[in-house]
Amino acid sequence: MMEVQNMLDNTPDTLTLKELQKVLKIGKNTALRLVHEDIITGHWIAGKWLFLKEDVIEYICNSR
Repeated sequence: MMEVQNMLDNTPDTLTLKELQKVLKIGKNTALRLVHEDIITGHWIAGKWLFLKEDVIEYICNSR
């Protein structure tokens, strides 16, 4: 888990959908599928998806 945290050191605490796509190296449809299937937690705020860095780290660690 520590190596994943180190990998995301320069990543903001809250990621947009585009930032999530870049970090996970996935497309928009795949990112949205992960949210809609409750695989990764996303928050719909002010008309856009936001993701907490800690949730992204948890997803990466659980998908290994």
